[in-house]
Amino acid sequence: MKARSPRAVAGVFSLGLVLALVLSSRASAAESNLAQNGFSAPVKIPQSAGLGEPTLAVDAGGRLFVTAPQGIGNVMTSGGSPLFRSTDGGATWQGPVRSQLCAGLSGGDTDLALDGSQDVWQTDLWLGSSCLSLSTDHGQSFLAGNPFGSELQPGDDRPWLAYDRISNQLLVVYDGVDALRVAATAPLTTPEAGLQVIQDVAAVPEVAVSVTGSPGVTNNVRECVCPPGGIAVDNSGGARAGDVYIAYSRQNGGGSGGGVGISRSAPAALGQGAGLTWTNLSVPNTGSTGSAFDTEWNFLPVKVDSNGTLYVAWGETTPSGVAIRFASSSDGGSTWHGPFLVSTITSTNTFPTMDVVGPGVVDFAYYGAPGATGDPNNVGNSQTWNVYYTQATAANTASPSIAAPVVAILDMHNGCIQTGGNGGCGDRSLLDFFTLAVDSSGAADIIYTSGDAAAGVNLFFSKN
Repeated sequence: MKARSPRAVAGVFSLGLVLALVLSSRASAAESNLAQNGFSAPVKIPQSAGLGEPTLAVDAGGRLFVTAPQGIGNVMTSGGSPLFRSTDGGATWQGPVRSQLCAGLSGGDTDLALDGSQDVWQTDLWLGSSCLSLSTDHGQSFLAGNPFGSELQPGDDRPWLAYDRISNQLLVVYDGVDALRVAATAPLTTPEAGLQVIQDVAAVPEVAVSVTGSPGVTNNVRECVCPPGGIAVDNSGGARAGDVYIAYSRQNGGGSGGGVGISRSAPAALGQGAGLTWTNLSVPNTGSTGSAFDTEWNFLPVKVDSNGTLYVAWGETTPSGVAIRFASSSDGGSTWHGPFLVSTITSTNTFPTMDVVGPGVVDFAYYGAPGATGDPNNVGNSQTWNVYYTQATAANTASPSIAAPVVAILDMHNGCIQTGGNGGCGDRSLLDFFTLAVDSSGAADIIYTSGDAAAGVNLFFSKN
């Protein structure tokens, strides 16, 4: 398959995002997508025209929250990226509301997290840093405060958030120019404390070329400048409680240890400030060509269940296309079950997402192209795409049971899907991911982008 170029800095991403927004303004998104196999009729999120890669979070009270990048520079609005909310299970949506922190500069990559008080946190990228905003009224408004939010490294890209219940801190992983970096807030003894980052450290060094023998840089780990796949915290009461994990596509898979990378920081290190010590691990038998892009289609979601089992999912290059796979570990990533194939009925797939239902039970969703083979960037203009869904039980064992995938949403996109920021496809309207989140009833809630660059896109919600 044709090699893809890394998203070297946030500027590359932002240019693609702006182009997608311009193209999508030509017309409203096509709404021919249909729910299937027990999923509810798709609900269009109001005022979501032109938005892609939505994040979905569900709080303990069943409230749903959605955000998506608005556009770097955000000259179109008077605040940051939008936050939408639903209090009736996704049947109707309110918003958007926008944070005024870094207004006029924010609007890029965004993510959500809920803390122990069920406050809503939003990170919002701009080219110089990332803004961190807080809602203490369940997404109805954002607090005013520090005008700089969380100061990260200039040139940062794709921040992800996680809440550490044990230390009562908010953690941010992002791609800096020198490494995948992890930042931590002060303990959230007061909500405003979380608006200040107290520690920011390099977890996985990365460079654009091989640097064998260079002091302080581990070769064969990250010979690119490209984003992390996600972050998760072991909030269980088990032996590894408080461990923090970040996932990423690792350089030189196969014989060099595996293309799916996991870095782990233990609680003792975190107590000294945001994980000063990181152990770089990998999932064996993943990746094959020596490129970090073997396993980057596009991000690698990572989760921990209530028993402390670690799960990671990813897309991986195969001779016939891109397969969605997952693996699990019960010892903090030192040994693994898997990899296991999730996308058993389609060859061309991308954008895996997953969430934990309960110990050993995991839901998955992804975009799949029925009947297609090869790179998602290279399929024909008439190719249709669906949202596929499946569930794995006994997912924490060497012999999981993976249900046959079903179509959750039929025909949500036509034509190629650009992946990686610089892919061969000219349609970047879906951006880089969508989100499945499991709510307190055990239902799979899905927020996704529907449409294409010519017709325009909107965000839609469905659940089973």
